[in-house]
Amino acid sequence: MKPIVWKFMTSLALVATLTFCAVLPLSASELSQSDSAVKLNEAPDPNHPTPVDVTYAIDDISDIDLAAGTYKLTGQMILEWKDSRLAFTPDPRYLDRPQDLDADAAKELLKKIWEPVFEISNENGERKTGVLSINVWPDGRIRLYEKFDSVAQFHGDLHLYPYGNIDCELVMTGFLQDRSEMVYRLKNFDFQDPAKPDQFIHGHWTFVSMSAEEKPAKRSDDRSVDYSQIHFKVKLRHESIQSGAFTIFIPLLVIFLASCALLWLDPGKVASYSSPRLGGTLTLILTTIALKFSLAKQVPTLHYVTLTDLMMMITISMLVVSLISSSFYLWLYTEKTQSVAIKFNRTARVFYPVLFVSVVVLSILLMICFPPVIQG
Repeated sequence: MKPIVWKFMTSLALVATLTFCAVLPLSASELSQSDSAVKLNEAPDPNHPTPVDVTYAIDDISDIDLAAGTYKLTGQMILEWKDSRLAFTPDPRYLDRPQDLDADAAKELLKKIWEPVFEISNENGERKTGVLSINVWPDGRIRLYEKFDSVAQFHGDLHLYPYGNIDCELVMTGFLQDRSEMVYRLKNFDFQDPAKPDQFIHGHWTFVSMSAEEKPAKRSDDRSVDYSQIHFKVKLRHESIQSGAFTIFIPLLVIFLASCALLWLDPGKVASYSSPRLGGTLTLILTTIALKFSLAKQVPTLHYVTLTDLMMMITISMLVVSLISSSFYLWLYTEKTQSVAIKFNRTARVFYPVLFVSVVVLSILLMICFPPVIQG
């Protein structure tokens, strides 16, 4: 019995030794992976800033709100950098084939590794990400792709609206990593089809130019640290044929001609003309006011007077002058001498349109020669 017991104890000890030897390397491996995961959250090179190549392609510019000063931009942002810690041994048959990660896998990977985090500094609300993916090459190169929508603010000179330009800006800032850790390098900025930019712009706007520039930026809570920032800018010109002439100027021209025509209704010869002359002028005043309110969403709300605002005010003011002159003519005709009233009416028929046109031309020249001071 003793030899059997001895053999059993020896076998048990051998099994225990082998188990210990097998578990020890596994635990060490897990610990090493855990340490590696912690290090992956740090910058790839702690002694030098990591360069991040930025490519941005515009898919769509729409919903340009002149009253709110905002527009909607849809685009594709590509960030590329290198982290040698993520290098891996590729398949010998496909030495340069990357690992492709979809949205879910990409989000999981981004929780574990260092990534350049950016925000849109001049947007209203937060951007909405539609598509997200990551490609990792065997040498550790990483490409992060994100397609998103953003409602951002624009600036521009619209004092001659419906003529004028706006700058649709998108300010991309890496406020979580300063320039000692990460620096943006602009690689490309263009429309999805560079040859046809107007196809990606919605509304009464045409493409003028586009530019982008990387510059340092500071946070309001700490002015001593610089962060990397890229200013994307697309300049657009307002297309004024449909939205300007057809919507604003032609209706005002019709109102002007109608007000001039009403002056040729002579209540002195036909008494029943007094009502159409006065009532027609009042109707034109109310029509102009209604036109101004109907165009409220199309006309920019600014801290200075635009050409459209000025034309509306001139039209209403001149219609009031016409109403006063008609009332004065009727008073002269009924209360004073008819001959004086007739001369006044003949003068008003000629003087009124001349005065109207002169005031309009002079106001336009003053706006061109003395433009308002536009901030931003």
